[in-house]
Amino acid sequence: MTVVRGTRCPASLEVVMIAALKAHAAWLVNALGVNRNPLRRPIDRMAAGISVLLLVAALIAIPASVLFGTALHTGLTQQAAESAATTRQVTAMLTTAPELSAPASEAYSQDALGSTAVAEWRTGPAQQPHTETIQVPADSSVGDTVTVWVDQAGNRVPPPASAGSVTASAIFAAVLVLLVIELTCIALIVGTQHFARRVCMRAWEREWAFLQHGGTWSQR
Repeated sequence: MTVVRGTRCPASLEVVMIAALKAHAAWLVNALGVNRNPLRRPIDRMAAGISVLLLVAALIAIPASVLFGTALHTGLTQQAAESAATTRQVTAMLTTAPELSAPASEAYSQDALGSTAVAEWRTGPAQQPHTETIQVPADSSVGDTVTVWVDQAGNRVPPPASAGSVTASAIFAAVLVLLVIELTCIALIVGTQHFARRVCMRAWEREWAFLQHGGTWSQR
């Protein structure tokens, strides 16, 4: 027996997808056609029209998501600039020894453990003291210094977003919005056509039962 190697199955996923797209496009053309077709029902035309509108919405969502991402990037960049202008870095001193913020039984490795300690820093003309529990390296000790970001009142705040994080956030949000819109359009198209097929099948069943009892085909 001869074994042929290196051959590909003709019914590959790509071929199946292309065939499905062609069949769907043919159905849309026939359902929206202006010629008289005795097999076409009003529900077919309505389902095809809704499908086309949803396809257009899915296409419009692509540039809309790009514009959304661009606007979000601009807004986040402005917020980061304002944060950088109203915050500053100060040196804080650890006043307590680090403690594990999670029990060792819940961590998979030593690197996964988080350590916290109380840090103190002074700001303002009167050198007003501020203290807060912050994340620190596990090998820290009392008296070590760390850098924290504070606002104009000396309260600890998150550091300003970097340009890289702003870009990543804008891209992630734009892709997420596009994905949600595309999946919603696909779900609505599938649901609309499934509903239309159910209506058509019930209509055919009623028509066939009517014909079996001597009726005349309405061609609707």
